[in-house]
Amino acid sequence: MRLGFRHTALQAVCTVLVLCAAIGLLRREEARMVFGDGERVRVPILMYHSILKDGARQGKYVVSPDVLVADLDGLQKRGYQTVTVTDLLAYVQQGTPLPEKPVMITFDDGYYNNFVYAYPLLQERGMRAVVSVIGCQTALYSQNGQENPYWSHVTLDHLKQMQDVFEVQNHSWNLHEYGERRGCLRRRGEDKDSYEHMLREDTEQTQRLLTEAGLPTPACYTYPFGACSEESERVIRDMGFLCTLGCEERVNVVTRQSESLYGMGRYNRPAGESTEHYLERVLNG
Repeated sequence: MRLGFRHTALQAVCTVLVLCAAIGLLRREEARMVFGDGERVRVPILMYHSILKDGARQGKYVVSPDVLVADLDGLQKRGYQTVTVTDLLAYVQQGTPLPEKPVMITFDDGYYNNFVYAYPLLQERGMRAVVSVIGCQTALYSQNGQENPYWSHVTLDHLKQMQDVFEVQNHSWNLHEYGERRGCLRRRGEDKDSYEHMLREDTEQTQRLLTEAGLPTPACYTYPFGACSEESERVIRDMGFLCTLGCEERVNVVTRQSESLYGMGRYNRPAGESTEHYLERVLNG
């Protein structure tokens, strides 16, 4: 009986040791998923639009500079370091290491108030971000020179000045109008060839605007309204874009495979949500 008891006890100890080892492996795998293991890296992406002090204007797509400050400081306090599309491409293509806790900050549409408020706040903290511009708006305000935080967009000169902080990407030329077409999706009754020609020409206009001004050629296409389809994705890829950004709220897992940079998810930043709650959603989503 005593021998049998010892044998049973030994089996129990071995079982516990195996379970502990398994749990340890699972925890290490979780850590690798969160912070990266040289192959798979979790990359949360924050999405901002307009930054205004006017409380009456704040809402789903407008937050105050104070909110942005709290978010940026909250990220740094948690040990996160900002990356750009170029950093992700370097990791995928050359294996260039990413920070232990990478995060991407994006600004859609290219509002002038991003230059007024977001640019100096990011610059002071040594942080980088991605700004995706609507080409026709940047062209318009580059021509008329109007600068109003409420409605102007950044000019080509602003974009050149902000290159130490902002990486510039393509957010279409003029696909932000509500109507028969939503973003870059095909309209009902529109034939395939006409649709593809439209999307290519619209996208190329913004590419030309930026590159002819001496700015780096955008490698990422940010979908207007986050609206995309298999058709749009195929056209954008065929044009040579190596990354696409949508609006689905999820954390991305970036691997050494180029496919992992397409259709990346992002978390919109609305007003009225605490920094603590927003970052909890974004970083642990």
